[in-house]
Amino acid sequence: MCRCGYDPMSAYIRARNLTLDVPIFLQPDREATGWAGMLMGAAFDPPRRRTIRLLEDLDLDVREGDRLAILGRNGAGKSTLLRVLNRVYQPTRGQLEIQGSCQALLNMSLGFNGEATVRENIFLRGVAMGLKSSFLRDQVESILEFAGLQHKVGHRLRTLSSGQRLRLGFAISTSVQHDIMLMDEWVGTGDADFMAKARERMRGRVSGSKIVVLASHSVGLLRDICNKGIVLEGGRLVHAGDITSSLKCYHDLLARLRAERQAMIEAPADGAHVYGAIEEIRPAKKPGQFVLKGWMVDTDGAVPAGLALERDGHLYTTSDLRWCRRPDVVKHFGLSNDMCGFLAVVAVPGVSQPSELGRNVRVLGGANPELVDAELRMAPAVIETLRSSS
Repeated sequence: MCRCGYDPMSAYIRARNLTLDVPIFLQPDREATGWAGMLMGAAFDPPRRRTIRLLEDLDLDVREGDRLAILGRNGAGKSTLLRVLNRVYQPTRGQLEIQGSCQALLNMSLGFNGEATVRENIFLRGVAMGLKSSFLRDQVESILEFAGLQHKVGHRLRTLSSGQRLRLGFAISTSVQHDIMLMDEWVGTGDADFMAKARERMRGRVSGSKIVVLASHSVGLLRDICNKGIVLEGGRLVHAGDITSSLKCYHDLLARLRAERQAMIEAPADGAHVYGAIEEIRPAKKPGQFVLKGWMVDTDGAVPAGLALERDGHLYTTSDLRWCRRPDVVKHFGLSNDMCGFLAVVAVPGVSQPSELGRNVRVLGGANPELVDAELRMAPAVIETLRSSS
């Protein structure tokens, strides 16, 4: 049974034939000629109750030391499964056993009250998490300091900005280390100073957890953190195994759907749907031009079409983009398309050497040449080249 309190026994998650049915209410279609007709329809033709199945017959074993990735397209059941594991939803059928204290970064505003003060909301949110008031009293000052809200302690929550409320929710939610961490996407919003602190705390909490379960559209993040994975489709478990085989299954599923021209996956809400790396920046034959070598892919396993170099706020798009095979990347990320490597030529007027580009350089990828908004990671050798003097 999941409970917020330390337990000396080994942590685990075990599910057998886990099924979740939920009721929905559907209003029959009815043509209304005006307000009166619409009101009459609402009064005499009420919504009908119907049950839909969100999860079906899931078997799951997560043991201490596991970092489990939940993969699947939108609507596959990832967030629903996390909420079942956090006891937000009770399974309709099957068995679920969870041993160890739980920390869920799913809804960090749970328990908040806009009319209560910041201090009062620390207790409201903490109690909603299952923490004791005696523990929270000792944590108030550190929570306020981490969130940078010491000066707002007596203000009503509704007077805070959305960013301040996010910082407060994150500070409370991560104020204590738990055995099991459940996450729906990595925390990725806030100002630069707060995000640096948040990333450091997240790394510490993940390292200190006995079990981590993470659902994310960031394949690179999942590959870095997780050692195991499952793939969901339509609420069913279609694959379970190590992270590489799970990513391969997920990308093969998406490739098959693209080939069959079925409805594709919506882009992630945060827009960061392209990931990759820049492995080399070198001068091209023509002065003022540079060759970029690397790889990139989107979270659906497809190859993006847009690439650009950003320097001091100015964007320079590629004049020549050639794709090549990268079996090493395919093997590491479980991709279904190995044509994800590239050699691209970018012209930057007035610059002849990579070291002259300066440190404020980013390479961005995107779905098309007009939409490049995802930053590609720079290899250490490239960073050193950009930092060295000419």
